[in-house]
Amino acid sequence: MILNSNKDKDYWIGLLDKFPNTLQDIYYHPEYLNLNCLKKDSEGYMFVNQHQNKIWAYPFIKIKVPNFNLDFENKNYYDLETAYGYGGPISNSEDLQFIKQSNTEFLKYIEKNSILAEFYRFHPLFQNSNLVDESVDIIENRKTCSIKFDQIDDQISYYSSKVRNMINRTKKNNIHSYISLDKIDFLDFQKIYLDLMWTKKADKELFFTDSYFNQLYKLIQKNGFLSIVKNNKSEILGAGVFLFGKKFCHYHLSATNRKYKSPGVNNLLIHQAIIEAKKKKLELLHLGGGNTNVDDDNLYLFKKSMANLEHVYHVGKRINNLEFYGKVKTAWVTKKNNKNHKNFSRLLCYHS
Repeated sequence: MILNSNKDKDYWIGLLDKFPNTLQDIYYHPEYLNLNCLKKDSEGYMFVNQHQNKIWAYPFIKIKVPNFNLDFENKNYYDLETAYGYGGPISNSEDLQFIKQSNTEFLKYIEKNSILAEFYRFHPLFQNSNLVDESVDIIENRKTCSIKFDQIDDQISYYSSKVRNMINRTKKNNIHSYISLDKIDFLDFQKIYLDLMWTKKADKELFFTDSYFNQLYKLIQKNGFLSIVKNNKSEILGAGVFLFGKKFCHYHLSATNRKYKSPGVNNLLIHQAIIEAKKKKLELLHLGGGNTNVDDDNLYLFKKSMANLEHVYHVGKRINNLEFYGKVKTAWVTKKNNKNHKNFSRLLCYHS
């Protein structure tokens, strides 16, 4: 069975309700898929295999492969990609025979729908790479960090002395934090986020459109919140977007105001989010990983300093028609006129 994230949204949500709460994460919600259909000719889907009470489900974004004046023999090719963040298949059964049969059915879908290549972003909290067929090339990408709430309270005594000092410095400087769903606060976040991306000369896919931010704000109203940090003049110093499912909260996007250098802002921002997530009876805040996969990555070390758990994030790749994939990638390089393009090593580089 194949579900569309727009047309079959209610049925999709009903199906997710049949999974344990721990597997009902935000990344599997149809509105999250819709939010991340950012590439041209892309749509959100979920493939489902069900036998009696056993369910195997995989949400993905289906993207039409650009033609590049190649001979497609009067048919369209598509790629599949996990939405930004994490995902991959979930199953409410550990029955190996059922999981194998689910992958067999999914491969039939792959062949029938002319799927050229697939890129998986597996969920580090689920460690679900074992739910795909062995033909998927699984690669350890990097470590991620999280904070499990059963070990902490609303005070800062849980943290290391360095983190406590950073949070205390914000208080001495009359900096405060609060949780918000307000549109004005969200627009303030949007502005400092885009300013920060310009300053960092970030990849273009991180320069989200107004349409993306509008959809994200709607999603926050149902499954998220903003953590806001301001000074005593009510000027925004930092903000973060946090999204949650039934059990887990995720650090989705954040930014600090480049006009101000205020130590401890990110620490306070995350601490405020922890307090809010605990109030919502969530179990864990997943902070994600670093900008790279090296152990001394600064972002990773910062997140690790506030965390009490570590996870391993895997990605997966599968090319279903190696010869034609090579032709498409070569045509993309020719169009870009640059074999050294920074995205060349990416499996689905030709969508950039």
